[in-house]
Amino acid sequence: MSKGKTILLEVPDIKLTGLSSLSLSLPLSLSEEQISKTASFLEDEVVSVSWVKSKSTWNIQWVFQSLAPIKELIAFVSKETGIKINFKDCIVKDIPETNWLEESYKQFPPFEIEDFFVFGSHYLSKAPKGKIPLQIDAATAFGSGEHGTTRGCLEALLYLKTLQFKPKSILDMGAGSGILGIAAYKLWRKPVLAVDIDKEATRVACHHRKINDIPSGSHGLTCTTGDGYKARRVVIEKNGFNLIIANILAGPLISMAPQLSDCLSSNGFAILSGLLKNQEKEVLKAHQLAGLTLDKSIRHGDWVTMIMRK
Repeated sequence: MSKGKTILLEVPDIKLTGLSSLSLSLPLSLSEEQISKTASFLEDEVVSVSWVKSKSTWNIQWVFQSLAPIKELIAFVSKETGIKINFKDCIVKDIPETNWLEESYKQFPPFEIEDFFVFGSHYLSKAPKGKIPLQIDAATAFGSGEHGTTRGCLEALLYLKTLQFKPKSILDMGAGSGILGIAAYKLWRKPVLAVDIDKEATRVACHHRKINDIPSGSHGLTCTTGDGYKARRVVIEKNGFNLIIANILAGPLISMAPQLSDCLSSNGFAILSGLLKNQEKEVLKAHQLAGLTLDKSIRHGDWVTMIMRK
């Protein structure tokens, strides 16, 4: 397979034997929410999708197992953004064979978020003195801490620690990789329940619990699959969580605000994230109606993390 060969869109009989990438640039006038929705095109069929913000454009890249579905993508993006997209706007390339594990390591160097030191399994040195180590595999780097929402949540946990807040029971709702539940346990050494609707996310969270030397069960971190606040283990602990972390999306945060309040103890804190600036007021209002008050907001780019108290 040739390296980085550009596929001419005018030639209809070109076929690819392996992976292909399709890149598209869109104007900065589009919000991050629009870009995120656009990037989700055929999310069940793509190998991966990524997007970055440059000085002049949003740049999205999809990776497909075979020939990129150019016509379908153009139609979808044009409809979602209201911008007329042409064949000439797309760049399609075949992707040379690569050691993806090695490449993922290069893209996941260790980094610090205040008192936390986040690193992959490939990092063989010790964490800096005085830092709290969080080990997250590069191969499962979703929820690694680099995204503005995860970063905001980690900073929110450290903020609560400075308030001398001492939760006895913690819920990580929509746990993903488990990084936030792991961070909460390392800060307070109190029971954490990590819930996700995706079984694969639960498996990954369990793996990260193990490599971070955190016990399971009632005195450690429990990872379980369930439907949000309807999950059996959550129902058992109803009104018994002193801290709830919910790094999900604005829609679910709003719809589940009453359930969050029911599960949160009096004077307990909730960390809410996964929302954009233009969604902040709506999410705040839903939780205020559920009996919570805003303590602090943390912003990273277009992303907002809110710390609320019952």
